[in-house]
Amino acid sequence: MLHSSVCCCFWRTIAVIIVAIISQDEVVSAHKLSHLTSTFIPSSSTPSLLRHRHQGSCKNNSCSGSFSGRIKHVDTATHVLCSSSSPISSTSQLTSPSPWSPGKWKLTLDFGVDEPKPDSSSLEQNENRMQLHKLLGDNWGAEGGRLVLPFEVYISSETSSTNNNRRGQANPSVEMTWLGGKPTGSIQCIPKETNDDESDEQIHHATYINNKGEQRVQISPGLWRNEPPTPILPSFTKILSGQSSSLRMYLKLVNSIERNTISFPEDQLLLLKSNTFRTTQYASGIQTVLPYQYAKEQSQQVLEEQLNHETGDRRLDGSDLLETAAAYKDIAALVMERDERRRRWKEVEGVLPKISGPSIKIGRAATTEELLNDVKRWGIWPGDTELMTLERGVVLAAVSAKQKKQSIFPWMQDTNSEEMVVVGKWSATPLFDE
Repeated sequence: MLHSSVCCCFWRTIAVIIVAIISQDEVVSAHKLSHLTSTFIPSSSTPSLLRHRHQGSCKNNSCSGSFSGRIKHVDTATHVLCSSSSPISSTSQLTSPSPWSPGKWKLTLDFGVDEPKPDSSSLEQNENRMQLHKLLGDNWGAEGGRLVLPFEVYISSETSSTNNNRRGQANPSVEMTWLGGKPTGSIQCIPKETNDDESDEQIHHATYINNKGEQRVQISPGLWRNEPPTPILPSFTKILSGQSSSLRMYLKLVNSIERNTISFPEDQLLLLKSNTFRTTQYASGIQTVLPYQYAKEQSQQVLEEQLNHETGDRRLDGSDLLETAAAYKDIAALVMERDERRRRWKEVEGVLPKISGPSIKIGRAATTEELLNDVKRWGIWPGDTELMTLERGVVLAAVSAKQKKQSIFPWMQDTNSEEMVVVGKWSATPLFDE
């Protein structure tokens, strides 16, 4: 009896090791899946907002992939989402007075180096860390140093008054190159209130605290461009329903800043980018991403259930050699199916709404209607009467390269002596005048 129990544990342990070798991706817990389904899968009690019209990506069940059908619940959820056709509720139809109305926002720049995570993005993070050390020095961002810079801005559709393309540096077209085309608006920093006895020369837009006390920062205006979505080639030849637009803009720190291991010199050019969604775009994007996310997490749950020592596949006990070999084959198929569904989710998750984060409260279901009515998310941004939300984006710094790229011929030498490197994250919160 003892020998049989030892053999059972041995073969199951071997199966778990094989799964770990085949795939080293992070494991998604079953309770997270339960929260996801209870939060977003439509039911009779779910507000009508979640049943927004949806076209394109879920037709013919293509959004969940052409798999073996082992996971029955995924197909059911996909069918429910695709068959939804009710309009958005009127309570969520907040709009701006005009497509060209200016908006007021609070931007928060969070400078620092994020620790590499044990997932598929760790390689990219390590490459950025090497680039940081090369351009800004080995000590930049060391020991978990951070510098947070909040300030308020006006976003307008005017560009003539802020077309400051000259920076007095080697390459005056860095800003326009970053925007990727003609700018569609400008961003003006709002001066902070000062005492009456302070002169105009002391006007500033942001403050932070270091070991010398409160420091004031001046930020020059910049330009922005919001690019419409483009297909995710080569997997998709058409734009996904609810796919995000891409916002790019730039600002410049007039004076130098320094806190612990984070520092920038005077006239530091900062380049910002983020995914953006209008209200109807966001609601459609939620429905597009759900089947991908649900299929990914459900496939992980099925795999975990088969490997469970108590309720899993009994053939893995090792009592019959042929049956054990067949069980290993089935487990390998489940791993391949899980990895394929993760791959398909990874293809789209970067351009669709994030359905987890601070807006989804732990311990209770959050509906799409609540997300659309969240005043901390939606604000006025020129270009449409619908309100817009900005997801957390990245901040890059344009840094002069220490060595210019050489060429065989002198006239072919690279004149662009600036390189871009990720130096932090940024977020935006809408503001409304009382």
